[in-house]
Amino acid sequence: MLFIALSTAGLLLAFSAFAAFGLPWLVMGNRAFEEFPERRDQQVMAGMLATTAICLACMPLLGSALAAASPQLQLFAETVLAVPERFWS
Repeated sequence: MLFIALSTAGLLLAFSAFAAFGLPWLVMGNRAFEEFPERRDQQVMAGMLATTAICLACMPLLGSALAAASPQLQLFAETVLAVPERFWS
C-alpha cells in the first residue's frame, strides 16, 4: 500500500514540476527563466517542489517508524530524531 501511495505521489510531483517549469520552457524556451532570480513566486515554488521531493524520498525510511510499536518508536525518536529522553517521562 505504501508503494502505491509513494508511486502516486511521485507521479503527481513530477507532473506539477513539469506544469510549473517544463511547460513554460517548452513554449517560450530559455526566455521563460530569464527573470527567475527576480521572481520570488517561482523561487518559492521551486523550493516547495524540492522540499516535497526530499520528503517523498525520506518517506520509506520514516514509514516503518510510524507503524512501529511504542518502544521501537521511542528508540527511533531518541536516536534518529534526537528527541530527549525526558520527553517520554
